[in-house]
Amino acid sequence: MRTVNLLICIICVYLNIANGNSQDSSPGAKANEMCKIYTENAKKNNNCPIPLFTPLISRGQLAEIGEFPHMVQVGYKGDNGTEWLVSGFIISKNYVLTVAHGARPRGNSPPEIVRAGVTDQADLSKAQIRTIESIIVHPEYKPPVKYNDIALLKIKEDFVFNKFVNPICLHTSEENPDVKGIHSGWGATSYLEDRPTHMVKIIVNFDSNESCNKSFSGQHKTRALPQGIIKDKLVCAGGNQTDGCQGESGGPLQIFRRDEYGTNCIYDAVGISSFGVPCGVTEKSSVFTRVSHYIPWIEEIVWAQK
Repeated sequence: MRTVNLLICIICVYLNIANGNSQDSSPGAKANEMCKIYTENAKKNNNCPIPLFTPLISRGQLAEIGEFPHMVQVGYKGDNGTEWLVSGFIISKNYVLTVAHGARPRGNSPPEIVRAGVTDQADLSKAQIRTIESIIVHPEYKPPVKYNDIALLKIKEDFVFNKFVNPICLHTSEENPDVKGIHSGWGATSYLEDRPTHMVKIIVNFDSNESCNKSFSGQHKTRALPQGIIKDKLVCAGGNQTDGCQGESGGPLQIFRRDEYGTNCIYDAVGISSFGVPCGVTEKSSVFTRVSHYIPWIEEIVWAQK
């Protein structure tokens, strides 16, 4: 009888593997599995968005059309129409990841819609606008404290993936990458600029916790970061000349994700833009919610077993 049961178990495992159903339930396993699917689909459909040889500059430059197909704008409907006040990024066909403080109501109006497929706001020909079905704020987010500043937006109608609308992978490592990061969004890159209508991208350096803690002291540290920069929950990054700038929350701090052949076809989201020093302040970093810490929470909601 024991032999029969063992044989049945072996057959079940084999069938699960053959059908693509991984038995690995460790944190990050599902996210990495989905990333592999996203990458393969992007290659198969010729949807790789990353210009391989485009140089990046720390002062920021305009993004190429379709270069960041995971980016979305989060919209609040008001008396004067929709205001696109916060960014987010697509992580599945029906979920967007953003910051918790950006998912809260502005006045009496919560965010109601998201807009994907837009690089230049003057060109909406590739846009996909979706209604937000539900907002899921991390249960441990307690403003004005900045820890756990992360939220999921579930949309009513699935995104249609193409060259201009495509998901990003989630960075599952708890350590800072050993490469430079990229911050993308529609935030101003200096005091002298208004918020741009065309998406910009900025190269940033990952910063150590010790250095970042020095940037946030006094009252700001006491209220927003009572325990300072907690490495597990936060990641710091900035440039020698500029950071991501205040006024642009919810966008990803990302790196190129290389496959086994060393090619780039998709990004990894390392962090979510939470807050920082004012635009143009040198030698100081902005603070991002570290994605890897929240992988179990994300996986449980986004890729829950049916």
